[in-house]
Amino acid sequence: MAVGLLNLSGLGVGYALLRVWWAVAVCWAATAGLLLLALPAEPDGVAGGLVAGYLVVLAAAAAHGAFLGLRRPLAWPPRAAVAVLLGLVLLAAPGGGYLAYDSARYEATEEMLLDRLAEADELVSDQVGRTFDDAEADYRRALEGYAALADDHPGSRAAKRVPERMRTYYESVGVTYGRKEYCAAIEPLTFLRTVPKTIDERHLGKLRGWPDDRLATSLYECGVSGLGQPSAAEGKAEHLGALLTDFPDSAVAAKVEPAVSAAISRAAGGLKDGEPCASVTTLRTLGGQASTLAKAAGAGSAALTRDAGTASGHVRTGTRAGSTSTRTASSPPPCRP
Repeated sequence: MAVGLLNLSGLGVGYALLRVWWAVAVCWAATAGLLLLALPAEPDGVAGGLVAGYLVVLAAAAAHGAFLGLRRPLAWPPRAAVAVLLGLVLLAAPGGGYLAYDSARYEATEEMLLDRLAEADELVSDQVGRTFDDAEADYRRALEGYAALADDHPGSRAAKRVPERMRTYYESVGVTYGRKEYCAAIEPLTFLRTVPKTIDERHLGKLRGWPDDRLATSLYECGVSGLGQPSAAEGKAEHLGALLTDFPDSAVAAKVEPAVSAAISRAAGGLKDGEPCASVTTLRTLGGQASTLAKAAGAGSAALTRDAGTASGHVRTGTRAGSTSTRTASSPPPCRP
C-alpha cells in the first residue's frame, strides 16, 4: 500500500524505494510528457484524452507498486507507516500542480479575452476619417466583439472594461454630429439606437439614450435645410416627418411648424419682385411639404394644414401676378399653375 501511495505522485518514488529503476523511468517519462504537452497553459486546457491516459498510468503504477511492495522490502524508510505518511505528503505534488495549472489557464484565458478587446478597440480606432457607409461593417464587428465579451464572459477583466469602451464607441460612430454635419449624422445616430439589440443594456447605462436628442436635432437641422428646395435637396425635408413621428414630444419637433410657416412667409415676400415665378415654385414645394408633414404631425397637424393652405393661396396670387405682368420679347413665360 505504501508503495502504491508513493507512486500516485507521478514521480515513481515508490519504485525508487524498491529500486525498480525501469519503472521509475516510465513514471518520469509519463509525467514529463504530460508537462510538455500541457505547458504553457492554454485557455482550452489539456485534452481530456491526454489527462485520462495519464490517470490510467498513475493507477497502473499504484497497483503495480502495491503488488511489488508485498514481495520486496523497502530500501528506506525502515517502517511502512513512515512510507505511508510520506506517500500522503507527496500527493500534494499533483494536487498543487493542478491548482497551479488551473491558475495559469485562467490567466491565459484572461489574456486571450483582453486581446479580443484590443481587436475590437482597433476596429473602432481605425474608422477615423472614414464615412459611416464605409465603416459600418467594421463598427458592427466591433460591437459584436464587445457584446461577446460582456455577455459570454461577464466576470473577466475584459468584460469589466466594455462599458468605458462603449462610450468611445458611441462617440466614434456619432462623430459627424459633433462636427455639426447634421445630414451625415442621421444614419450613424439611427444605427446607435439599435445597439441595445446587440449588447445587453446593463453594459450601456446612460448611453442607451445618448443618440436620441442628437438624432432629433440632426433630423430637424437637416430637414429645415430642405424646405422649399428643388428636387435635389427636397428629400432632406422628409427628415422632418421622421422627427415628428419618432420624437413627437421633443423640443425640436415643436419647432417644425414655425419653421415651415416662416419659410412660406419668406417665399411669399418674393412675389413682390419683378419675377415672382421662382417664389411660386418654392411655395408649391412648401405647400406639398406642409401637407405631407401634417400627416405625421399628430396633434400639430391642424397648423401645418393651415400652412399648406396659406402656401396654396400665395401660389394663386403669384401665378396671377406672373400672368399679368408686362412682358417683353425676351421675358420668360408667365408662371404656370
